[in-house]
Amino acid sequence: MEVVLIETNINNENRDIDSGNITKRYNEIRSALENSFDGVMITNSKGIGLKVNPALVRLTGLEENHFVGKEITQLTEKGIFVYEPITIRALREKRIVTGVQEINNGRAVTVTGVPVLDAEKKKVIRIITNVRDLIELNQLKEDMRKSQELLLRYETELAALRFELMKSQQIVAQSEQMLGAMETAFHIAGTEANVLILGESGVGKDIIARLIHNHSSRDQQGCFIKVNCGAIPSELMESEFFGYDRGAFTGARREGKRGFFELAHEGTLFLDEIADLPLKLQVKLLRVLEDRELIRLGGEKAIKVNARIITATNKDLDAMVADGSFREDLFYRLNVVPITVPPLRERPEDISALLAEYLARFNEKYKVYKSFSRETLQLLFSYHWPGNVRELINLVERLVITTRCHVILPEHLPECIIASINDCLPLSVHLLEHDYLRSQLRSKSMKEILDEVEKKILLTAYSEFRSSRKVGEILGISHATVINKLRKHGIIH
Repeated sequence: MEVVLIETNINNENRDIDSGNITKRYNEIRSALENSFDGVMITNSKGIGLKVNPALVRLTGLEENHFVGKEITQLTEKGIFVYEPITIRALREKRIVTGVQEINNGRAVTVTGVPVLDAEKKKVIRIITNVRDLIELNQLKEDMRKSQELLLRYETELAALRFELMKSQQIVAQSEQMLGAMETAFHIAGTEANVLILGESGVGKDIIARLIHNHSSRDQQGCFIKVNCGAIPSELMESEFFGYDRGAFTGARREGKRGFFELAHEGTLFLDEIADLPLKLQVKLLRVLEDRELIRLGGEKAIKVNARIITATNKDLDAMVADGSFREDLFYRLNVVPITVPPLRERPEDISALLAEYLARFNEKYKVYKSFSRETLQLLFSYHWPGNVRELINLVERLVITTRCHVILPEHLPECIIASINDCLPLSVHLLEHDYLRSQLRSKSMKEILDEVEKKILLTAYSEFRSSRKVGEILGISHATVINKLRKHGIIH
């Protein structure tokens, strides 16, 4: 209806309507047409042009007088259009028509003609023609193709960067969680921001800290000093952190001693287990972070220090701030960039990679060739690894040293691990008890026994929880692994 009203004004047709309203509507829609990126032309029921917008002139390269007040068929008759105008086809066929219109100036445009019918939907009273440049459309496609290629290149480079990063740092990681933590560490390595690394004991927080140092300019300027705050006696903490001057206390060195901050000058000071730092020392640490200077124990002279601080903890610092055991101002000073390292049980993809990597390392170290049986690997994948990567490394070294045969079998695993895998289910009957095993030994192979045990564990767990995700959480294995094992044993289909 609005289009009809515009054309009514153009042709000076008289209608009994409010002149104020029509003027406002006309101005609004004219502005919209003139500012449209697409070309627009309005023709009447006889195929005579009534209105074109500037975009149509730009896209076709034809002046407005080629269209307005002229029959559009003349453009073909004069050889300006190579084929019959789409507008005329839409008028004749009384339907939406789309096609390519070639112009004798070498341009080609995509044209859509839309008929506007009268109130009875029988007669075409106007044609709205929409025009787009094929070159621009093709350019958009080309730009999109280049963007996709660029994205693929970036993804490839990122994957290569991940590989080189892990190779240079001797980091073993395949899970998205661990790779994400490493990428964050690499990204902020070149800054001076303080970093707080969170995660359970044994997950590899020190590896992330060293990665940050090694990829910063401080790697060339200073040292990486690692301090375990929980391993230093409280009475020695102040002197160890800030150093002391000659004669500071009985038993002090005659020449005095530099503290951790001075040793890490121009380098990185990694304070592990920062939550174990006493409140008294927290105050002094905050002062050093703010002033970038310290005074040795028993000294009077302020010493400038420039060390980047990276801290780590396996405790809940938010809760410690809430109960007053950790200073809030120090927490915010340290927690500029937090990085969380997930526990091993939450990244099962890394377990197989870590087992393979450290088995190879210890085989080379001890000049042996040991391997894990498939059954052993299945048990290790099911284990929840409370000690995380540190426990895994220690276990692999132990197995390589103590196992006398070349293949490490389930019976070579420590009893505590077998018991832990068994106890992770709230079963009324322990499936790995000696009586059960003895009853199977003479009739079945190790693989058959383990498959049967695995099936019973999964069947019992799935019967109790009726959720494969819950079974995965209880057993400490991924959801995908649970689904595969349930299907393997015919528990689900």
